[in-house]
Amino acid sequence: MEREIIVEVYPWESRVAVVENGRLAEIFWADQNDNVGNIYKGRVKDIIPGLSCAFVDIGLAKNAFLYKGDIVVPGLKRGSNIFDLLKSGQDIMVQVKKEAFADKGARVTGNMTIPGHYLVLLPFQNEVSISRKITDNDRRDYLRTIIEMDKPDNMGVIVRTACREAKDEEIISELMELVQVWVDINDRYGKARAPSLIYEDIDTLERTLREYLDVQISRIIINNRKLQERISAYVEKKHASCREIIYEEGFLFEKYGLEKDVKRSLRRKVWLKNGGYLIFDETEAMTVIDVNSGKYTGKDDFEDTVYKLNLEAAVEIPRQLRLRSIGGIVLIDFIDMKNKENEEEVVNTLRNMLTKDKANTRIVGMTGLGFLEMTRKKSRYGVSEFFADECSHCNGRGRTISLSAVCSEIKRKLVSMDYIEHDEIICEASPELIKALSEDKKDLAYIENKISKKIIVTPKNRYSHGDYNILTPAY
Repeated sequence: MEREIIVEVYPWESRVAVVENGRLAEIFWADQNDNVGNIYKGRVKDIIPGLSCAFVDIGLAKNAFLYKGDIVVPGLKRGSNIFDLLKSGQDIMVQVKKEAFADKGARVTGNMTIPGHYLVLLPFQNEVSISRKITDNDRRDYLRTIIEMDKPDNMGVIVRTACREAKDEEIISELMELVQVWVDINDRYGKARAPSLIYEDIDTLERTLREYLDVQISRIIINNRKLQERISAYVEKKHASCREIIYEEGFLFEKYGLEKDVKRSLRRKVWLKNGGYLIFDETEAMTVIDVNSGKYTGKDDFEDTVYKLNLEAAVEIPRQLRLRSIGGIVLIDFIDMKNKENEEEVVNTLRNMLTKDKANTRIVGMTGLGFLEMTRKKSRYGVSEFFADECSHCNGRGRTISLSAVCSEIKRKLVSMDYIEHDEIICEASPELIKALSEDKKDLAYIENKISKKIIVTPKNRYSHGDYNILTPAY
């Protein structure tokens, strides 16, 4: 698989795109306020027992949200009462796991993680976990042995996929570096006053490199010459496989056709190559994906048609999950298949395509109603949350009211205005609404005859979709 990383860096934002086989697979962006992974010395402001959470002042505009399950206090079980874990005014070390957005504060945790290229240090755990993508049992056992020999007794470690072919000295050297980082964090915590930042994670660009340099990268393209040098040094230090690191001026997303892919990711409907399509409906609790046949009718056998359509959907859905940064519960409504072997093949294809995803995913299985249920870990907001606002015309439901419905409402009001003393009544609205209303000539004539008044419809650009005003002439 051909994989590229394309980077745009500006004073106000950074955007990093992962391109696989010429198609945008994932995009990361950050502004100056990005703080995921940062560790703070915070102060507990409010404890809400009814919601099993606390709000912590970490020095940002809004207090951070700390769920009881994310509180770590040595010597106390996680199931303890929240009042046994925290007190108002108490200082506490927390790490941002999800950035603040809109009217929501950052989501924080007390269960720290210090990530590196080869390992992730877990200061408050004790287990050694091996990446599932390392499938060789002998290699897994060997990695577990060398980590358990060198790690502190009271710390846990996640062995990342990059360790599959890494040298022992590189792995152990990074382990020692991460342990020292944790020692420094504790030292700064003891000296700092709350609220304050005590550890700053690397930026979005290096975070992406940390995640993806364990696989073959054909080239990295960036529009900042200084960062090109920094990337080259980072790649060399990690002995990563990357053929080219190129500097190019200009708007790279536009140049390489990525901007249109970002905009397409905002659409509800995604067309498949065979003529079928997917529908994405996101709610607070879950995302539902509906597979539809669309223009695809197949040739002969209905079961074979459905199988091929579901198979293509199983390939595209994991890409869309990454691209849109969809997390939480995901329900997929594949078209029903009678052949169980075909159904298993579709699920296996979905599972294989999900292995490209750096986020943790889990296929639960088919529900009683025939949906495929899966979960995907989410630590950042999706494309739609960054690039789209709630619709002001429909109170955030995502749909605007139909013009025909507004026209009916206007006509209902006009037909009851025979009490007006003026001989004329004016209706002002947006040009598109006035156009729709003017097409109802028969109804307008009926209303004029009914109330014995002339109706004047006037387009005004200052009105938004669905808004209007009924008034009488000012003489």
